[in-house]
Amino acid sequence: MRARLKLHAQALGWPGLLGLLLLLAAAALALGLTPRWEAQASQWEAEAGRLQRQLRAQKLAAAAATPGAQATLTPAQWQLGLPSGEQRQQRLADLLELGLRQGLVSVRTEHRLTVDVSAGLERLRITMPVQGGYAQLRGYIDAALLQDPGLSLDSLKLRRANPQTPEVEAELLWSLHARHAAAPEQEAPR
Repeated sequence: MRARLKLHAQALGWPGLLGLLLLLAAAALALGLTPRWEAQASQWEAEAGRLQRQLRAQKLAAAAATPGAQATLTPAQWQLGLPSGEQRQQRLADLLELGLRQGLVSVRTEHRLTVDVSAGLERLRITMPVQGGYAQLRGYIDAALLQDPGLSLDSLKLRRANPQTPEVEAELLWSLHARHAAAPEQEAPR
């Protein structure tokens, strides 16, 4: 075996051996860097997806701000502007955290998920009783609707236990709309 290697080395000569060593070094380097490259590529793909969703939401928000835009926004365009259902838990956490930052007190929330596979949509209904000042409540609703393009306020019930108290009790019924994970991603019509 050793004699055979010596014979091959003599046949290649010094330039051939140097080329073979450089080739082996490059292969070892590539094998060592591949996991890092793959991790970076997946990170870039996730960032690209986030930026695409953000761009779609901005386009839809700009279209909605244009007078008469509601008539031009098709259901397919609206659906493409929605976040994916995989983000449901984070979006719910963001909604609840926003209420806390506004100083509203919520002792419990109830959630109910409905999925329409044929339409590729899902809806998480959130019943949220809160207590706080009227200005805090208005600020919370405004900030929540601006923060999430797939959020809608379906119902709002206000009650003041005593006309003299500055706090109100409110029951908010939110819907977090999203694209269902099984729905194929398609390009928005132009």
